[in-house]
Amino acid sequence: MSLMVSYNLAIKRKNPKFYEQADIIRLNSPWYTVEELVEVLDKVKKPKFLDINIKSRSKPKLTEHEYKDLLKIAGEYNVDWIGISNVETPETYDIVEKIVNNKKVKICAKIESKMGYFKYKQIMAKFDGIMVDVEDLASDVGWTKAGIYKDKIYEECEKENKDHFRLAGVIFEAKMKKKKIIYTYGAFDLLHPGHIKMLERAKSYGDKLVVGIVGDEAIKKLKGEDRPIQTLEDRIRIVDALKCVDEVMIQKDYDPVPNMEKVKPDILVKGDDWKHIPGEEWIREQGGELIKPSYSGDWSTSDMVKKIRS
Repeated sequence: MSLMVSYNLAIKRKNPKFYEQADIIRLNSPWYTVEELVEVLDKVKKPKFLDINIKSRSKPKLTEHEYKDLLKIAGEYNVDWIGISNVETPETYDIVEKIVNNKKVKICAKIESKMGYFKYKQIMAKFDGIMVDVEDLASDVGWTKAGIYKDKIYEECEKENKDHFRLAGVIFEAKMKKKKIIYTYGAFDLLHPGHIKMLERAKSYGDKLVVGIVGDEAIKKLKGEDRPIQTLEDRIRIVDALKCVDEVMIQKDYDPVPNMEKVKPDILVKGDDWKHIPGEEWIREQGGELIKPSYSGDWSTSDMVKKIRS
């Protein structure tokens, strides 16, 4: 259980302790101009949940925003969660995801109408998380039904281990499923289909895939002075662009332990072409698991380099 609070009210009421105790900070976009919102996103270092309305609403807003601009800003600033108001169809997810254009940002559907409730199972299957705004839902179906609908949706969230957020005034309870973290590492020099296949397989073992990119000097020692072909910066950008990769870290050498001590993975993944896998002893000592998927000999960076130079 995580505590999420309204940053807007914590600041307005000049109560910094209220903000400091929170695990996640909720920002209501109508409270800010675009310039003010950008300033807050720069200032707030904790995980952020940004509420965005993509449909017209009858209640007045303090500031009118173009929702597409807000979604783009959320993507640019790596907001952890976007809460989309009054979701009534699962297709809304595709519209939002395309504009945000950042695979690391999660999208929460806010159920606020009878239509949203009738389609909540399809919405739940599509979105990363669910929130029920009981007050707005009650304005559509009445308080009695709103309470029944809310309980039913959250019971389904618990059953399906779905991330969900419960509203209680300005305080929210964020119930997140425990993420199984996978760590793998490598040079990823001249990324090829074999690399991608391995990374996609690694991601399939859990929820979050963290990839360590080995530094240039370590690669030179192992593979020769003419390697790597691509710089560390280029290799990081390419791997980080893959949909299956959630986070990229610089790994100075072929010892992953310093990074794993920070990440605390549940699983270490490394191809079975390695006889002695650095990090194996550490992951087993922590009660984690080592998975060694079969190495595919169909692709080889060394062979690609020889072909290019021949």
